[in-house]
Amino acid sequence: MTSRKASFAAGLVVTASLAGIVSGAAAQSLPDLSGQSFVFAGFGGDLQSNQDIAWLQPFAEATGVTVLQTDAPNSAALATQQEAGNVTVDVIQIEASVVDANCGDMFVEVEIDRSELNSDLDTNACGVPVVKFSFVLAYNASLYDTAPTSIGDFFNTEEFPGVRVATSFANAGLIEAALLADGVAPSDIYPVDLDRALARIDASQDAIEFRDSFAIIQDGIASGEFDMALIPNGRALNASLINPDVQVTFGNAVTLFDNVAIPAGAENIEAATAFLQYTATHSTQVALAERFPYGVGTVGPAPNLSEEAISFFPDTYTDQLLVQDTDWWGENIAEVRERVNALFAQ
Repeated sequence: MTSRKASFAAGLVVTASLAGIVSGAAAQSLPDLSGQSFVFAGFGGDLQSNQDIAWLQPFAEATGVTVLQTDAPNSAALATQQEAGNVTVDVIQIEASVVDANCGDMFVEVEIDRSELNSDLDTNACGVPVVKFSFVLAYNASLYDTAPTSIGDFFNTEEFPGVRVATSFANAGLIEAALLADGVAPSDIYPVDLDRALARIDASQDAIEFRDSFAIIQDGIASGEFDMALIPNGRALNASLINPDVQVTFGNAVTLFDNVAIPAGAENIEAATAFLQYTATHSTQVALAERFPYGVGTVGPAPNLSEEAISFFPDTYTDQLLVQDTDWWGENIAEVRERVNALFAQ
């Protein structure tokens, strides 16, 4: 599975040693899970590598559990596993909108202490909000006298000419950016006028290149192959480390977050529930954020970040962000995916 998120070079954030993280995990009075195991399914790539260091290894060390890892299936693949009675994962990282729409059906409700979670992000009884990130507009600043101020400027080829690129994924910021470009106020984006958004994208297809991997887009904007891109903020930071001319705007950046949740049919419920409780604490989520420029789903002191990481960190720009309506996306993702695929197949 193609990862939509990436890590960044060492030294940009203040990172704790593994020993320090492990001692922090032990301080949570976690249960003894010796002899048990569970399968964690994340988005792969560098994000999961950092989760392994910040979350999985400390949890395993503190509890004695064995943690196996794989890539997360999408909701359709997970549903197929569940219909076949062969669920292969115990904890899955997936978009919060998917868990919101399927809590108690596709995902198991869990009884955990949610007191450290951000109540604005804690939107269901099944998942734990994690990994808050933004789809930003990244651009080559050397090409423009005036900087773009909104992700809607992705469609403004008159003021910002050049080769622009986005993914063909349904939920990757392009729908909202198209509506902003078409004159819709940020406060009126939801519920999405899908006909209007797709018409705006269709009218601009000749000016946009599409790729099926954020890794390809990251490399392309860093190398100069692309001049402008809609991309997760962590990917943009990586590109800027290679090419300092790569800058970003968080203006109306579509901001969302994931959940970690337990799929219905999972085999190792006890260990999986204990892990969800572990991720529901601020110290656990900060341990990842200090390795990785994405926000947390908890409340408490801000992560200790370097100046470079702060400039690419969503919570630095709270007043500028367009927070995604997870209810709307949860109810409409299947239709959006179908219609976006049909548009790009023309």
